Amino acid sequence: MPKVYFNTIEFKELLEKNDLYNFDKIWSLETEWFEAPNYRRNGWSGVIKYPLVDAANKTTWVFIKRQENHNHKTLLHPMDGIPTFRREYHNIQQLNKQNISTLTALYYNERKINAKDQAILITLSLEGYQSMEHFCADKDNDYLPQRSEIMTMAGSLIRKLHDAHFRHNSLYPKHLFVKKDPDALDVRLIDLEKLKWFPFSKQIRSKELMQIIRRSEPMTFSDLKRLLNSYYQSGQNLQQTTLAKKLDTLIEKKYYKK
Repeated sequence: MPKVYFNTIEFKELLEKNDLYNFDKIWSLETEWFEAPNYRRNGWSGVIKYPLVDAANKTTWVFIKRQENHNHKTLLHPMDGIPTFRREYHNIQQLNKQNISTLTALYYNERKINAKDQAILITLSLEGYQSMEHFCADKDNDYLPQRSEIMTMAGSLIRKLHDAHFRHNSLYPKHLFVKKDPDALDVRLIDLEKLKWFPFSKQIRSKELMQIIRRSEPMTFSDLKRLLNSYYQSGQNLQQTTLAKKLDTLIEKKYYKK
């Protein structure tokens, strides 16, 4: 079991100032759910969005994720499993070490009480971001000058993920978050619960890229072409590989099938 984690001493002090100085205080926090609790794996998991206010009256928005008996079985824990948030926290840290743009974990802790596994993960809210799904569905963004650059950044980010031998396992437009501010363009990966490391990157690319093509709505033909071209060109050239041709064929069929 990992020790309690704080991103910085300053964040620990910020929690304390907001009367959230221990596990019990955070666990018993009562406010509306940002996402209704998900009941599965013989337990539940839910998320709230919460404002933390510092001494200068500056607000930092965070997501507080809490779960109970919402476990994932592993080779080392085949019976009871481990909290899925422990896995997500670990994955966030792994990507941060590789400089792969994702969430920022601010706090993690877990405990067993009355034979129940409880876990809390706090992440910094991506204020000013929206999912690629919402970005592409918004007609106001159809002719946005920076749209092409956002797709290029997304392709480069996915390539960096795969070159580091990670597979997201849920790579849909809704799990790519974009910031369209011309002065601060950015793309980040979220929802890392299913992220896995593989020894050979070749076994990652095909399934992952085909997945994003099949679940690409409302991305356009041009969006996908730019994303994939960036993916091919961000590392060792993949332009002439069988995979590249296979993906191009899949895109053609998706958008121009009769």
